[in-house]
Amino acid sequence: MTISPSRIFFDTNVYIIGFAAPESNEFRCLQWAGLGMKKSSLIEVVISEILLAEILRVAKRLKNKDWSGEIVDKIWQDFEVCYVLLDENELEIIKNSGNIPREDAGVYLTAKTAKAQCFVSANYKLIKAIVEKTGEFECLTPEAFVNKYV
Repeated sequence: MTISPSRIFFDTNVYIIGFAAPESNEFRCLQWAGLGMKKSSLIEVVISEILLAEILRVAKRLKNKDWSGEIVDKIWQDFEVCYVLLDENELEIIKNSGNIPREDAGVYLTAKTAKAQCFVSANYKLIKAIVEKTGEFECLTPEAFVNKYV
């Protein structure tokens, strides 16, 4: 039997696609973590200011400001949140290391700082970089996560 992770990081694309497409694997990932249910103390969803800002920016661009706010509200309401503060110096080191794509340094550092057990993203380039360069946590696409844990 596969033991499910108890502290998970969902990349921006999981939230955006999950909220936009209820038939998607991304939505199933979010449901698994507690979307639409009472908070579960068994699963913590990792977030940071960088992740929230990215979700707000992308959602606003795709739909509108109200939709972006709804997504962030649901994150706070439905999930047991593990909110982390990022060290700006460490962020700069990661950006300059070349191990992780520069634009993804903040989301990577969010998961690393929180000691996430699993990192879920549809960004194949980022997943490949994390697995090959760090191997710090399990990295899965939403489809692979659903197939393994949901």
